[in-house]
Amino acid sequence: MSAERHDAGPRLAKPIVVGVDGSAQALRAVDWAAAEAGRRRLPLRIVHIAVRWEYSIAIQEPGLEAPRPQAAGLEVLEIAEERARTFASVDVSCRLGIGPVPATLLQEAADAALLVLGPQGTGAAPRLLLGSVSRQAAEHASCPVVIVPQEFDTRPGRSGIVVGIDGSAASIEAVGFAFEESSLRSVGLRAIHAWDHPAYPPEMRAVRYDTTAVEQEGARLLSESLAGWKAEYPDVPVVEQVVEGAPVPILADASGNAELLVVGARGRGGFPGLRLGSISHAVLHHAKGPVAVVRGPQATSAAGK
Repeated sequence: MSAERHDAGPRLAKPIVVGVDGSAQALRAVDWAAAEAGRRRLPLRIVHIAVRWEYSIAIQEPGLEAPRPQAAGLEVLEIAEERARTFASVDVSCRLGIGPVPATLLQEAADAALLVLGPQGTGAAPRLLLGSVSRQAAEHASCPVVIVPQEFDTRPGRSGIVVGIDGSAASIEAVGFAFEESSLRSVGLRAIHAWDHPAYPPEMRAVRYDTTAVEQEGARLLSESLAGWKAEYPDVPVVEQVVEGAPVPILADASGNAELLVVGARGRGGFPGLRLGSISHAVLHHAKGPVAVVRGPQATSAAGK
C-alpha cells in the first residue's frame, strides 16, 4: 500500500521517480532527478519504501506509545522534498510505500518516464544496494533507470553524453535516449563501439583475424545505429569511436568526464531470459558518473527508422 505525502492534483505527464532511503547517496540521486525533471518539464515523485515488519513490533514497556507507522518514512521524504524544492519550477510530490522493497518500488514507478536511484544506502535503512534493489530495478523496470554513483558531484566539469553501442536492439534504444539527453542539455554525443577478442593473445591477433576489417565493421555498425537518430536530432554533434578493448573498462573510463553514460539493458549474444546483461551490470559497478540503463522502446519518432 502507499500513503500520499501530499497531493498536487492530477498529472497527465509521466513523472520522474526517485527512490530515497535516508542516505546521502539518495539525496545526490534527488539532485540529479530534480534537475532532470526541470529539463524535461516533468513532475518529480519522491518515493520511500518501508518494510512492513518494521512497523509491527509491539512496544513492551508500559507507558510507551507505539510510534506512528509512517513517521520515520515521512521524515525521510520531508528531507528529500526540501532538497528537491531548491530546483526552481519543479512540481514535487512524495509517496510512502509499505511492502517488499523491490516490488513496491517498481509498483510506484510503473507510470514513470524515468526511475532514478543511488547505488547504496548507508542511513538507518540501507536497502538501495547495487546488486539488490538497484540491480532489480535496472532488470525489471518498464522505464529507463538511472543509477547515480556515490561519489558523483553535481558541480560543473562534466560535459557531453556517452552511449555504448553493440548493434543489439537494446543498444539502439539506448542511442535514442542518449540523443534525447544530448538535445535537452545542448551538449554533444560520443558514441562508442568497443570490440575485443580475449581468446587470443595480442601477438596472435594479426594471424587470427584482420584488425582493419573488424574496425571497418565497427564503423559500419555505428553509422547504421546512429543514422536515423542523427536525422531526428540534427542539433546534436556526434563523435563516433571504434575502440579496441574490453567494453566495461572503456565505457567506465568514458563515464569519468561525461554528464551521463547510456547503455542498453542487454547486449548481443545474451540469453533471452537474461534481463540485465553482464556488460551493463559490470558498468553499473565501475562507472564514475551516472549511468542510464535503457530497455524498452522510447517514445520518439526515430525509433522506427
